[in-house]
Amino acid sequence: MVEHIKNCDSIHLFRNINENEIEKMFRCSKTVERFFEDGNYIFRQGETPKNLFLVLEGNVMISKDFASGKRDVLFMVGQGDIFGEMFLFADTKAYWYDAIAQEKVRVLEIPWEFFYCFCSNACEHHRMITRNMLEIQSEKNFKMTRKLHLLSGTTLRERIALWLMEQAADGNIVKLTMNREALADYLGTTRPSLSRELMKMQQEHLIETKKNIIKIVDREALETLY
Repeated sequence: MVEHIKNCDSIHLFRNINENEIEKMFRCSKTVERFFEDGNYIFRQGETPKNLFLVLEGNVMISKDFASGKRDVLFMVGQGDIFGEMFLFADTKAYWYDAIAQEKVRVLEIPWEFFYCFCSNACEHHRMITRNMLEIQSEKNFKMTRKLHLLSGTTLRERIALWLMEQAADGNIVKLTMNREALADYLGTTRPSLSRELMKMQQEHLIETKKNIIKIVDREALETLY
C-alpha cells in the first residue's frame, strides 16, 4: 500500500503524469512503499537487482566498500531522486554498490518488470514514465562526469573548491547532506585531512563553517584554485 504522495509535480519520474495515472501505475507495477532507519541498508552490493527506488523522504548514500575497509562515496540521493536505475537494462547480476539510509528514509520500490514491457492497455502514463526515466538517466550521466572532473583536482583544496562551487551554484551557501566522514570519502581523502583543510580555508577567510553549513566568503579566490 502506498500513501498519498505530496508534490508529485516536483518529482521528475512523475513529470506530466497526473495523480490518477500515478495511482494506476502503482497498481499496474505492484509498487510498494518501504521505510528505513538511519544507517540501514536498502540494498547491499552483491544482492540481486530487482527494483527501481524513488526517495520520498530523507537522504540515501550510494557507496562502494572495499576489502581493505575503505569506502568510496559515489553520490548522495535526496527527496524526489531515483537510484538503482543503472542496473535496469544492464547485463549485471548483482548490485555493484550499497544504498544506505542517512536518516529516516521513505522510498517507493518499483519492480523492473513494469519498465520491460507495456501493459495490455497501452497506458499513457507508462509511455511518459519511460521517457522521464531516459531524461533522468541522462542527467545522472552528466553528474558522474562532473564528479570525474571534481576528482581531477590534484590537491585536496582544489577538490574542495570545485565541490563547493558546484554545490553553491549561483549562491554562497552549501548545506551538507552528508556527514564529514562521508564527504571525505566522496572527495577521496580522510576525515582528519578534510577537517584540517576546511579549518585552514576558514582561517584564510575563504569560507565559514558552522555545523552542516559552509558559506563561501571569497568566491573569486576559490575560483582561482582550479
